Amino acid sequence: MSTLKDALQSQVGRKLITGLTGLGLVIFIIVHLLGNLSYFAGPEAINTYSHTLHELGALLWVARIGLLVFFLYHVFQGLSIWLEKRRARPIGYHSYASRGGPSKQSWSARSMAFTGIVLFVFVIFHLNTFAFYDFQTVTHGGVEMHDVHSRLTEVFQYEVYTFSYVLTMVLLGMHLRHGVWSSFQSLGWMSRKSNPVIYSIAYGVAVIVAVGFIGLPLSIYFGLV
Repeated sequence: MSTLKDALQSQVGRKLITGLTGLGLVIFIIVHLLGNLSYFAGPEAINTYSHTLHELGALLWVARIGLLVFFLYHVFQGLSIWLEKRRARPIGYHSYASRGGPSKQSWSARSMAFTGIVLFVFVIFHLNTFAFYDFQTVTHGGVEMHDVHSRLTEVFQYEVYTFSYVLTMVLLGMHLRHGVWSSFQSLGWMSRKSNPVIYSIAYGVAVIVAVGFIGLPLSIYFGLV
């Protein structure tokens, strides 16, 4: 038990767990995006989606608590690893290069701590705006449910919230671009043959998620839906 504990507390072990929690959060983000996109199918679609989740009852709270633990652990360990790197090399590199090809030290990689902190603050405001909001109710098919559609429409009428949301989703895309392939690297799934594929997957996930989340608020704000 002691050996396992020491292994998990080592830098390699913490990177491994950070990678696993990161991939878990990516899966949640994609599912959350699909739920958001149901807005385009009309009020009944997204309200029913929300109602179905709430019908899970205790299971929903178990999932929420699990996600919160994943998220907080991921943030804590990510910042911890970043601070250790900073202490080890307090003076930054003047240029970035890697053996065997171009450097993967993009701005996305170097800004992971910054984008992570911004996303952490955003989640707090986002939960207060939606998850903890006292929704009005509406009836679909004889079933009373939260009127999530009206709340989204209301919130994204405000310029400050809409464009701060858009900017944050751009930062989320940047965070995912580096975070996805870094998670695979931490899990030891990178190789010379798989590297290009994983980099492409990371880039594709980042773009799809960012564009998907950005599309909804801009569509509502500009009256396209």
